[in-house]
Amino acid sequence: MSEMQGPNLGTDTVRIHLVITRGLEVSIEHSAAFALEGFPDGPTREGFAAYVGALVSLLHGHHSGEDELLFPFLQDKLPDGPFGELMAQHEAMVPVLDGVQAALAGEELAELNAALAMMARLWARHIELEEATLAPERLAALIDPAEHGRVGGLLAKHSMEHAEPIYLVAPFVLYNLPPDERAILSQLMPPELTQELVPIVWKDMWAPMKPFLLD
Repeated sequence: MSEMQGPNLGTDTVRIHLVITRGLEVSIEHSAAFALEGFPDGPTREGFAAYVGALVSLLHGHHSGEDELLFPFLQDKLPDGPFGELMAQHEAMVPVLDGVQAALAGEELAELNAALAMMARLWARHIELEEATLAPERLAALIDPAEHGRVGGLLAKHSMEHAEPIYLVAPFVLYNLPPDERAILSQLMPPELTQELVPIVWKDMWAPMKPFLLD
């Protein structure tokens, strides 16, 4: 993903979409395998449950941030933007995510795989429309860089407040990105989070997810 100069809400959106897309792909692949073969051991079961749970939490937080903050801000800038349709797509994903959570809690792995696959189909259609609407070059021409930074900061704060538990969701976000994108995102996050909490204070809490994350 090419990086725009300065803060850009479109680039930020594409980056978090990369995280979620990989999260769905990994969850689908492993839920299919575990449905056939079972979990090889307890740590793998724990790590997979934490990984999928973090994915669901991130999706809910990401969508509520867009509905409450990003789309209202962009409505004046893009009066013909399909924000009503995008929000309706968010709403349509809620029962599917509920199904993911229910299947995960019951370790109904075939049902989990089916719910994740349905979510991936909805997600692909959603981000195609959203990324076309929020093209970084388009937003760069419409919005002052200071406003990109201000709204981006509000969205980041919202995500921190709605990510539960943060000790799983923060590493999930960072380590579902390739190193170059992770380095960019780390610069936008509080240093305490990326330099102390994730790698030191919380490392044992998210360690079971490591087999499903990027190095």
